[in-house]
Amino acid sequence: MRNWPQALLLVIVVASLVFAYSQWSARRRLEVAVGNQYFRSFFDLLGNVDNVRVALSKSLASGSPRLRVGALSDVWREASAAQANLNNLPVTHAVLARTSAFLTQVGDFAFTTARKVASQQVMSDGDWTKLVDLKKQSEDLARGLAEMETQASSGKISWVKVAEQAKSEVKPRSGSSTTPDVVKDGFTKVDEQVQTFPTLIYDGPFSDHIEQIKPRGITGAEISADQAKEVALKFVPFDASSYSVTVEEDIKAKGDIDIYRIRLDAPKRSEKPDAVVDVTKKGGHVVLMNVARDIGDKTIDLAESVKRASAFLNEVGMANMTPTFASEVADVSIVPFVYMQDGVLIYPDQLKVKVALDDGSILSYDALAYLTSHTVRKLPKPAIEADEARELLSPALTVTDPARLAVIPVETVDTPEAYCWEFRGTSYGEQFFVYVNAETGTEEKILQLITTSEGSLTM
Repeated sequence: MRNWPQALLLVIVVASLVFAYSQWSARRRLEVAVGNQYFRSFFDLLGNVDNVRVALSKSLASGSPRLRVGALSDVWREASAAQANLNNLPVTHAVLARTSAFLTQVGDFAFTTARKVASQQVMSDGDWTKLVDLKKQSEDLARGLAEMETQASSGKISWVKVAEQAKSEVKPRSGSSTTPDVVKDGFTKVDEQVQTFPTLIYDGPFSDHIEQIKPRGITGAEISADQAKEVALKFVPFDASSYSVTVEEDIKAKGDIDIYRIRLDAPKRSEKPDAVVDVTKKGGHVVLMNVARDIGDKTIDLAESVKRASAFLNEVGMANMTPTFASEVADVSIVPFVYMQDGVLIYPDQLKVKVALDDGSILSYDALAYLTSHTVRKLPKPAIEADEARELLSPALTVTDPARLAVIPVETVDTPEAYCWEFRGTSYGEQFFVYVNAETGTEEKILQLITTSEGSLTM
């Protein structure tokens, strides 16, 4: 039995190898499952975009209003599905900004036009022209995605590696030919192609020309660059007194808003985050703030992140804001807030706060929509009371929450907002928000609430 130590060592080595192999095998199975999920989302996206193209062609070819409404409804449904599949891919929003906007716009235009046809209104020459343009643009988008399909089918894309890079936000070394670069370059090319599409102008709430409305929430006197610097230093959620500060002056935000862009660079080797803050020249309002740092492992939940975001808004003086549908993506939460006036939800006056789920710190603040639309509104006494509005709902909808008054964006530029009763309810196991005009009794909008593992979304 003199060799028992060697035998024991051999047993330990063999057991370690077996354990290591089992761990590697389990990880490999998980990677395959995750990769297949992303792979399916990408190919579903291809199918959705192609279906949008086909449905647009059918809407142009149809001479029957009934069939045209059906085709346009298909466009809206497929564009919404394409947006969902696009959001499921592990690629940053910045890379896909215009592609996402195009899908939103084509779906919203189709929805608006379907309502027009269904109400027996005649489509204008401009409507027909827009449908033709959208068909051509959807064909261009489909071709761009098809080029990526070739790479995906040949095995050049590993979605697991893409997800790992997106989560860690680590940039590849110079000259690297990593798979994530293949994906990023491919999607960037698609997005740049979509940027060449002309601005879509129509009577929809997500139209680009809404951004051209003169901002109503930007008030006050002109401020200097030094004053903007002070605004930025006070606004960021950390002490930046030791930071290097650079101010850029000839900058415009969306909506043609003149801003100062203040770059806050942390001291070298301090391991502190950098930040960028956009401050309006008129009034010194913060339009956008972004904090750049790596995100660690998640330690707080979505509910706690909403509390942190609310506390931050209170600290920077944004009062009367209430959170709506928070969501979680890659250890970061995105919390939208809307303004409350006299107990009424003002949905157009919206801003978003992004929170890191590793320590609850604030990563970004986006108040463009709020500053574009915010004003004190005249809110009359409802001509229709909540009980009367409730009688107008579908008998298939079971109301679960008390009715609330809300101002919502609607599909016309002449009357871009509607004063409504908001009802939350369920229908055949699914949750909805229904908005009934508090002045006319018209059912203005229906949103479905989609609950996922990452939070709540509306469609």
